[in-house]
Amino acid sequence: MKEHNVTHYNFYMRLIKKFNIFFTGFAVAATCGLAGCAGVPAVSSGDMMDMVGTVAEVPPGQALPERERLVYRVKWMGITAGEFVVEIKGLTTLRGRRCYLLEVTARTTGFAASIYRAKSVFRSYFDAEKFYSLRHEEKREEGGYRKDAVTDFDHEGGKAYFSNAVDGSKKVFDIPAGVQDSLTVAYAARLVPLEPGKVFLFKTCNSERVYDLYLSVGPRSKVMGQTVLHLVPYGTINGREYREGRASGYVTDDARRVPLMFVVKAPVFTSVTARLVE
Repeated sequence: MKEHNVTHYNFYMRLIKKFNIFFTGFAVAATCGLAGCAGVPAVSSGDMMDMVGTVAEVPPGQALPERERLVYRVKWMGITAGEFVVEIKGLTTLRGRRCYLLEVTARTTGFAASIYRAKSVFRSYFDAEKFYSLRHEEKREEGGYRKDAVTDFDHEGGKAYFSNAVDGSKKVFDIPAGVQDSLTVAYAARLVPLEPGKVFLFKTCNSERVYDLYLSVGPRSKVMGQTVLHLVPYGTINGREYREGRASGYVTDDARRVPLMFVVKAPVFTSVTARLVE
């Protein structure tokens, strides 16, 4: 394959990985601190750095649906290139805590799959009372890359325990109280009182690092025939901005806060969109 085509597809897959976390629309875009969106007003880095986010807290009495299945079609340069299936697979118990089992399956499809085959599964255990992550699992097969990892969160002890079955690596690192992972943060955001003009702060763990994830709520608008809220994520780590592009998402302006569409725009030449199709 020609060198420029290899570069093009490798860049595409880096963007795909970002969707794996934003709801993976929210979260990879979010935890990587991406801000703005093609075709919509963007919040500048300087403005976001000056903002003070309200620490996100889920109000009493909130709950997710016990089961839910959302399917997103991913397009790159107008070509269907991938699919995300995002599910709440019911309630379960982990370490004596009642929790939601969340799962995202992401894969390339069609011509993109013939060039770069990828299928990854992300699974999280989201405490049904305290609304934070208890465990995050990743099983990723992306080209020649493999990862089969588990991170357990000990909120009382303030520690996270990471292990990767592929290379045998292990790591213990500090976490703040109530930390989210890159999947549970999207569901936590659905449960907080989103209103235009507000900025929420989520402590979020991704790739064994803890980010300050700021979620700015933009104005109401219409997308896909529904009234939506425009959400712009922005991330920092150790007080410094972390960004590899720009991203934005739209969620329904109702009690469910269903994500309808995400856009990740590359720094130079292209963008990837994911739209809810079922």
